[in-house]
Amino acid sequence: MQKINGNTNGIRRSTLERLESVYGVEIERKQFCMEEMLQILADFTEATGREAMVYLSRDGQVASVAVGEQDRVSLPAMRKRRSEIRLSGFRCIHTHPGGNPHLSDVDVQSLKTLRLDAMAAVGVKDGKPVSMQVGILDEPVSETEISVLLSGPYAVSSISHDALWAEIRAADIRFCPPASKKAEAEIARAILTGVTQESGDPLKELSQLAGTAGFITVGQLVQPRAKPDKSTYLGTGKLHDLVLQIQTLQADTVIFDDELSPAQIRNIQKELGKTEILDRTSLILDIFSSRASTHEGRLQVELAQTKYMLPRMTGYWTHMSRMGGGGSGGGGARRGEGETQLEVDRRILRKRLLELEREIEKVKSRRGIQRAARERSGIPVVALVGYTNAGKSTLLNKLSGSDVLAEDKLFATLDPVSRRVNFGGGDLLLVDTVGFIHKLPHDLVDAFRATLEEAAFADLLIHVVDASSPGRAGQMDVVTKVLEQLDAGHKPLLTVYNKCDMTNEAVVDRGSVSVSAKTGEGLEPLKSAVTMKLSAVRVNVSVLLPPDSGALVSRIYANGQVTDCQYVENGVRLDASVTQEDASRLRASAIKLFD
Repeated sequence: MQKINGNTNGIRRSTLERLESVYGVEIERKQFCMEEMLQILADFTEATGREAMVYLSRDGQVASVAVGEQDRVSLPAMRKRRSEIRLSGFRCIHTHPGGNPHLSDVDVQSLKTLRLDAMAAVGVKDGKPVSMQVGILDEPVSETEISVLLSGPYAVSSISHDALWAEIRAADIRFCPPASKKAEAEIARAILTGVTQESGDPLKELSQLAGTAGFITVGQLVQPRAKPDKSTYLGTGKLHDLVLQIQTLQADTVIFDDELSPAQIRNIQKELGKTEILDRTSLILDIFSSRASTHEGRLQVELAQTKYMLPRMTGYWTHMSRMGGGGSGGGGARRGEGETQLEVDRRILRKRLLELEREIEKVKSRRGIQRAARERSGIPVVALVGYTNAGKSTLLNKLSGSDVLAEDKLFATLDPVSRRVNFGGGDLLLVDTVGFIHKLPHDLVDAFRATLEEAAFADLLIHVVDASSPGRAGQMDVVTKVLEQLDAGHKPLLTVYNKCDMTNEAVVDRGSVSVSAKTGEGLEPLKSAVTMKLSAVRVNVSVLLPPDSGALVSRIYANGQVTDCQYVENGVRLDASVTQEDASRLRASAIKLFD
């Protein structure tokens, strides 16, 4: 038997088993309900004094049986994808003790909120279903109010099935979206949820991420607490509220604003049923996966996804509970006796993880070779860093005349891009890096370290800040922390406030520049500031060092740009572009300085 939902405490097992028999009742499509079913519900109400309710799908299947108030009982999962029908596709039939068949205010509100096909109340008296009243949604009165068409009360023995189904079909037509919205109805609908004590719009960034991933945000739920519940993230009560919101808004997916643990995923999935669960990390990984266009980028994303999935396999993959006993035949690899499918899949995933890590090491090695060649050329490297969607790619396009993809979306560009430019003080290499974000997954930082190290080895960092963002201070803090994580926090930095055309507030920091990458405003002062910063950062030095200066020469190779190094009779002749600090070291150790 399938379970009875709601509060069943204190009810005899025999009474519950009688109610469970409703699941076995067969209803023809053309019937609204059956007297046999109503009698079973009435027997339960007579025995317990409680309401009993049944949810029927349009094909006559009993989707759920419940005890208690209908606004506190979980409805079955609706549809994964919304079709043209705007009603839920379910009708609720429930009992009223005392013989009163009239729909209550709570009944009517549940009909409206859950967009049920119909809400029916059956008056029970002396253990018999006596009469019924049915409510069906009528015309929308306003954007927030819908009128209800009430039919009955009438005797349960004379239910007009055809008339009720005609009204439901008419309601379907009234609530069917126009043709222009049919495509939108097929897009996955998401509810965003998070645990935070922040005021304002704490899930704004999560909403932007969801939009970038192709979701329509239809609702939000915030739990105001210091930290998430270890078991269910939101807590039991709030999780129940989330279930009701899913039913009300006909959501397909719930997106959580933090990374969920394997235990949290399991517990939440038990409550949400077939509703898809995504946490912040998996959402970002999905976006990265769709945006990676190069072989290197795809490797890095797959590495991060594999690290994320490995401890969560039981939470996401339902087929893994199958046992596979050892067989005696067949060649090739096979499972050992008693080895579960989960163990097999984990072993495969670990093997793939090692392969990806080896590939990433090769990428890192190639980048090191390319970087060494670039350093020998003596061209300074300027890296654009900043919060995602701050306008780095647009700024790169304006400064270099290139056409790198630039969209008003988070992580519009993923793979690093470099362009050679000249602002009047000599050639330099301008490098665009992947944008940072709040709660950037640790595995993602590790996977993309080979790419992000471009910032660590740059001569100058241009920190691009969205001047129009009300949360720019927090975004700047995020960038600073990630740079420190990459051992790039000590690098010379120029702060550039972008999108100054979108804000009336003047942003003035000492040594910063305000620009609009979209209109070109402030670009000339920015070029001058970059040239000035580079001239202060590096100086050209030509020296003759003592023969035992190997350690110093190695340091210059690591931190500077060596253009020429010759071992002569009385020492080491070195020509390099170095920082002011290293220039002082070279001069102090030099046998001779050359002009």
